[in-house]
Amino acid sequence: MVGLSRAVRSAMGFAGLQGLLAVLLALFPVFLLPKMSVSNALFTVLACWGLGCLLVPGRDRERWGTYWRSAGGLSLAFLLWPLAVAIQQAVAGQPINIPYLFTRFVLLFVLAWGLTRLGAKRLEWMAWGCAAAACYAAVWIHFATLEMRPDHVGIYNIIPFSNLALLMGALAAISIGWDEPRQYAIHGVKLLAMLAGMYVAYSGQTRGSWLAVPVLVCVVCASYRHGSRKLRVMALSALVVVGVSIAGTSDMVRERVAESVAALAGGKNTLDSSSGGRIQVWHASLRLFAEHPWTGVGREHFRDALREQAKAGLITREAAELAHSHNDILYAMAAYGVPGLIAVLTLYLAPAVFFGRRLRRADPRVACAAAMGLTTAVSFFIFGLTEAMFSISITNAFYVLIMAWLVAFIVCREPAPRGSMNQEAVHS
Repeated sequence: MVGLSRAVRSAMGFAGLQGLLAVLLALFPVFLLPKMSVSNALFTVLACWGLGCLLVPGRDRERWGTYWRSAGGLSLAFLLWPLAVAIQQAVAGQPINIPYLFTRFVLLFVLAWGLTRLGAKRLEWMAWGCAAAACYAAVWIHFATLEMRPDHVGIYNIIPFSNLALLMGALAAISIGWDEPRQYAIHGVKLLAMLAGMYVAYSGQTRGSWLAVPVLVCVVCASYRHGSRKLRVMALSALVVVGVSIAGTSDMVRERVAESVAALAGGKNTLDSSSGGRIQVWHASLRLFAEHPWTGVGREHFRDALREQAKAGLITREAAELAHSHNDILYAMAAYGVPGLIAVLTLYLAPAVFFGRRLRRADPRVACAAAMGLTTAVSFFIFGLTEAMFSISITNAFYVLIMAWLVAFIVCREPAPRGSMNQEAVHS
């Protein structure tokens, strides 16, 4: 009886720890925008938990093979970016010193393995954190843009702020696939989070976010498995009509689009605009890649290289002061050469392949998680056309943890090895 009592107390204590960590995971997106320091602390706690799970496998060690069969390739793919940084530094004769910003990619496996110990049911709580964050961001940006569009919301640039709010709202809406068909109140709250994210994108006047809105709306409508096909088509049509109406009647939208079109056309009057400056740096990045194709110029020398081009009259002085290329692919090419190009493309393609293969799984919860993962990868690709998402702390951490979360969920739902006694415990 004493032995049984101790076993029961131990199990209850571990379950309580799992619940606490699941709450901390759900709080990560909530604090990501208003208080990045808290989110960084939560990220560190979850990484330490994952490291502890690696050192002390516990009862779920039989799932080690399941993890590597399912997500081993994805985990290894995330090592390519820090490897590209190390290659550039070694070739340049510098000591290997990979910034923590990029070592986070190494932690994908550590985080995902730790999160598998929480069980799929607890991992679903994270969707509510995304919903709360999107709604909070909508209220925040509403008051921040009452007089004019600010460059920053709080301490963050308005571009990644809008991008993340939009994506978190979409993830919350897609997670309706985890809910029961008649839980209409829950569905409504999560759809409200999606609308809140779209409002942030609109109010933030972030053109990179606008590019992603049609894709996210289509994904949300397609992934809504509780309604008929006719209902989903009607909802999509209604949203298209609303979107076209806003775009056609809003002076702000027309002005922002016209500025982008003029800058892409190469108008000299647009050189000093935000779009004109970015396009100049895009061309400058391509020139740097052509001059240093195998190793790039290095992140720490990127701005100096731009200033040299400004002295040569190739770009304006204002454009030369930009910290990065405002494009993930071009920045990776300019800073790290071919290894950087391979690394950044892998960050998009490896998750796309991993989650894309699971979209039609018989388990609807796995299919829902796969849709969320694929949406995250595609959204970051779109956002990365106008912003260096992987080189910003707030967005970098978000991408790594979201991927780890969804990988862990899918691994938890994968069939356990024969003879396993813990499959139900993992799903719970």
